[in-house]
Parts: sequence; C-alpha cells; structure tokens
Amino acid sequence: MKLSPWVGLFAAGPVSPALARLPGLHAQLGPVTAASLRVASRIANGLKAGHHATPQNMGDVSLFLVSGPESALPGLLELAQSANLDWSKRAIVLFDSRLDSHDLAGFAQLGAEVASVDPLDGFSDLRFCAEGDPLALRKVKRFLTACQGYLYVLEPGKKQVFSAGLAFTGTLATPLLAAAVDCFRKAGLDPKDAAVIAERTLLLMLRAWQKAGRQGWMGVLPQRDLEAVRRQLAALGEENSILGEYFSQTAYMALELFGHDSEWLRELEDEAPAPATKAAGAGKP
Repeated sequence: MKLSPWVGLFAAGPVSPALARLPGLHAQLGPVTAASLRVASRIANGLKAGHHATPQNMGDVSLFLVSGPESALPGLLELAQSANLDWSKRAIVLFDSRLDSHDLAGFAQLGAEVASVDPLDGFSDLRFCAEGDPLALRKVKRFLTACQGYLYVLEPGKKQVFSAGLAFTGTLATPLLAAAVDCFRKAGLDPKDAAVIAERTLLLMLRAWQKAGRQGWMGVLPQRDLEAVRRQLAALGEENSILGEYFSQTAYMALELFGHDSEWLRELEDEAPAPATKAAGAGKP
C-alpha cells in the first residue's frame, strides 16, 4: 500500500466543513489545487493538511476530491480537466455537493471512475454516504476508513432518492411536527408541554417502526376509526382551515403509501365544516 499521500483536492473556499473534521486527513491528502496557488495554500493551511500545487502537478494522485460552494463547482471541474491527466485507473469524487456521479460524465468518458460522497448529520462519529462506480467507491472507502469515517454505499445513481429520504425525515417532517405542536397549543397546553408531548409521540412511533416496520403503524387511520377521524377533522376545520386540510391530505397520502383503502377518508372531506368566522369583538370582556 502506498505510504505517501495519494489523495488530491480541487477546491474553492470555503470547502466542506466535513472535510476539515476528518482526523486522518493530514496523512492522506497531498496536492491541493485551486484557482490560484495563493488560494490553494490558504485552503491547505485551513485544513492543516496537504500542500498547494498546480493542476499539472497532480500526477501521483489516484483519488481526486472536488469540494467547494455549489456555484464554484463548474469552475473546479474545468480546472480538473485542464490538468490533462491520464484519467484511467483514477477516481474523481464530488465531496459534499448536491450534484452526483452523473454530473461527472465528462470525466467518465475520459476513463475516470466517478462518484459522489456526502456527510450525514446526527451521528456522534463521522458517517458518509456515497454512490458511483465500484473502483471509485473502493478508493473512497479506503480514504474514509483511514480518516476514521464510516461509509454507507448507495445503489449507483440513487443519491437523489436518498436525498429525498433525508428531506422526508428533516425538511418535510418539520411542518408535521409544527402542526402537532400547534394542535396541542390550541388545545390549551403551553409551548413547552406541547413540544414534549410531540417529541415523545414521535419517539413511540419510531420505536414501533424499528420493531415492526409498517405493521407497527398505529392510530385511528390504520384502524379506520371513521368516527374518530370525523371528529378530528371537524375540530380542525373550526380551529384552522389550513391545519384541517393538511391533516386530511397527509392522512390520505399515508393511507395510499401504506396500501390501505383511502376512499372512506375522501368521503369525510365533503363533511368538513367551513372555517368558523368569529364575530367582531368575540372573546372580549
């Protein structure tokens, strides 16, 4: 195994914070190339790893990482192509980017193995997911293992599907949590109590999922408790029409996703009352 640094970096500042967190980076990273030697030197100093170099001085590298702001990536890829390297048996990898290996097709045509690797949040240790060509993934795994990182390997070209999964558990889950807390607050709880109950309910659902998967789905929807759902929809319709509509649409899609009959819920939509209009001065002493 090669003992000298074998990883190169095409970079623009600021590079991914996840790259700087890799404990073993200094032992793996060699030449760092940027728009200028000055910028490359500044990035290497910030990483406390590697050394500045021109694109033409990357000949000993077998794994190239590309890291920088999304707006800088086209320029970085042009910089990599300007090196005029023999790309056969080399790998070029996008590090922490919205793009994936498909966006490196030009390098694949030159004989390179291509991949993308992204950090995962929420773990006490360093974890990443990657997709791409087998040789590139082997090099990525070797690199991350040496840097004390753990790698999940995705199916080729499935990064965007994985990203959608992160959106479901993050971006799209946040409005659901907010809707739950809003309901608890409208029922009379203070914000702290509402947040605690929402958190505990989510944890119960997560534990049920871990034990039984979709079979652990609980509540009035899978039980098809018509009267309970009718009462919930009526109450939400009186409190907040947006909450009522959100509940109804989310419930319908959940039933469809889990293969349950959903037509009975469609029927309830027609029964939902119009939002109540409070008279002027209502609630004042």
